[in-house]
Amino acid sequence: MALHYLESLDSQRMRWPGPGGVSAEEERQREHHELQVFTEVFTTLALGLDLVIPQSYAFDSLSFLRVASSVLEARDRVASREHPLRLHLHRAASFEEAVATMLHRTRADGHPLSSGLLPELHHAAEYGLDPGQVQADASSLDRLLNSYWIGDERAEALARIRAEFAALPRVRARPPAVPTDLAALITAAADESSAMSRAAQELSEPFRETHAILQRALRALDPIGSRGFSGRSAVRMDRPWPGDVAGRTPEEIVGGAEPLALVQEFVDTLYNTVVVDSIGTAQATFSTDLTTAGGSDVAARAVAQELALAHYRLRADLPPWLPHQRPSVEQSEGLPLFELRIDGTRATDEPGARAALRELRDTATAAFERLLAARAERPSRGGTPPPFWAGVEDLRTAATPAAAERALERHLARVAGLLGKGGSAGPAEGGLVEISLTSAGAVGPAIATALWSFPGLLEYPATALGAVAPLLARRATRIVKDRRGTRSRARALGRVAVVRG
Repeated sequence: MALHYLESLDSQRMRWPGPGGVSAEEERQREHHELQVFTEVFTTLALGLDLVIPQSYAFDSLSFLRVASSVLEARDRVASREHPLRLHLHRAASFEEAVATMLHRTRADGHPLSSGLLPELHHAAEYGLDPGQVQADASSLDRLLNSYWIGDERAEALARIRAEFAALPRVRARPPAVPTDLAALITAAADESSAMSRAAQELSEPFRETHAILQRALRALDPIGSRGFSGRSAVRMDRPWPGDVAGRTPEEIVGGAEPLALVQEFVDTLYNTVVVDSIGTAQATFSTDLTTAGGSDVAARAVAQELALAHYRLRADLPPWLPHQRPSVEQSEGLPLFELRIDGTRATDEPGARAALRELRDTATAAFERLLAARAERPSRGGTPPPFWAGVEDLRTAATPAAAERALERHLARVAGLLGKGGSAGPAEGGLVEISLTSAGAVGPAIATALWSFPGLLEYPATALGAVAPLLARRATRIVKDRRGTRSRARALGRVAVVRG
């Protein structure tokens, strides 16, 4: 069983709406994020991998619960014995026990868990609820699922996941011998004498600049004195930072929304890297928070993500990967990890664009049925593997880069056949995999694309998608040329990586 981890399923990426609902712009961003998740989950399953979910996201990620509902509904129709979603438990013997611990933490004093799925636990009165009743309902998963305020969508999604994971064996993790916790990582990152601080001085000026902003912000948050990084929730809460005598929020302490966004990207990447390493058997896709096209901050956040990955490896005594040049806005336009594009001639107004996105989501949901049906075909004992798994096995056993490229091309041709007119799939230069979903044929009004590197497939390692590499730059040029007439609506940078590799 090969496992893959997606940072885009982070529970902080899409939270349950506040008491006032969401604005039109927020709703648009949520639609974009859900399409990223659909595309990345489809790509994971299309490459013959199972999706590994940490207990915190299985319980608290709205992104995961929504895509899981679509995957499991499709599975139940065409492949009832397939279980492509696998649970990773940490310090818990069951999903039930893990949820009980997380619910307890939402009620804890000092450093509570900030729930993205259940904000009522923190702001009951703002939702018009009795705080005492809400806290009583959070005493167990059973009581929570039967509370009147949780509503149908969340109750049904959690009940479905609970049933799915109840009988499945947990992922057999291979954690590091000496785990590194988040608080220790943040404390080291704030230290001007740390290995990362010394290494950063050898980087190009833009990387040094971003590192300096991060280090100043982390030092201002005083990770040792405040103990604010015993978890990562406090840095996202609009409330006084732990231990701050002036009662300032994190944004006020670090000097504004932009440095806080870099801190959050850095902390989120470290958090997800710790989780991936605690599993020890999965490769992972790290992605920046999704950015609306045209925003220059996507490049800075990609730098913060790269610095977090390098810092983790230095702390874990692993050979660091260190970037050499800051990704530019132009490069991020051409070579994103995920990109959502709209046909500029057919969906120029917002209602037309929204209709195209709804159609694109329907396409993505329907594609899961055909993919899961192909994955469900298993050979009889000693028999010939069916086409889908034969392709995956050819990839796994390829002896040379050339053989791997040929195997990848054949396998992705099968995947493209499963998509039909709803998308395309194919290999890119340098071991990259490109899978696109379209809302209306090959040149539809909306295109959602995942462009991944495939660790271990070819000779050179996974490369940051914003970094300078001639092979990737040529690929980026072709992508832009092929999509002339479309305009980018949203994108994320990132990489596929093996944390310990």
